[in-house]
Amino acid sequence: MYIQLFGYLLAAGVLFTSAAMFALGARWQAVESAGYGGRRRPWWFIVFSLLLIALYALAVIDFIGAEKTWASWLLIVVVPLGWLLKAALVVFNPKGRQAVTSVSGDQNWRKVALARLPIAVALAALAWFA
Repeated sequence: MYIQLFGYLLAAGVLFTSAAMFALGARWQAVESAGYGGRRRPWWFIVFSLLLIALYALAVIDFIGAEKTWASWLLIVVVPLGWLLKAALVVFNPKGRQAVTSVSGDQNWRKVALARLPIAVALAALAWFA
């Protein structure tokens, strides 16, 4: 149950942030800068991160006792490895943070938003098959 919930919430999160990026365009820059650009993360970034980690922990516990499918392996093992890669390249790397926070203009943010939509679909499909 938690594995699917984890996958669906990830898909919803990607879909929501993509919709926000598309709607806000260049104004999304302020959100990105707050989350990734500063030395200190805002409270909402920390709260959402802790909630995501807690849900992931529940999903891992569920995964350990559940019958494993290829989709659950991808959600519980491969997706978090992607997060680690993103963290290394963007969150904890000043050059990576600069690259993300330097995206500007309505059209560029809308391109990023549209490019993320297949990720939401893939995560929802993984959750469905998990």
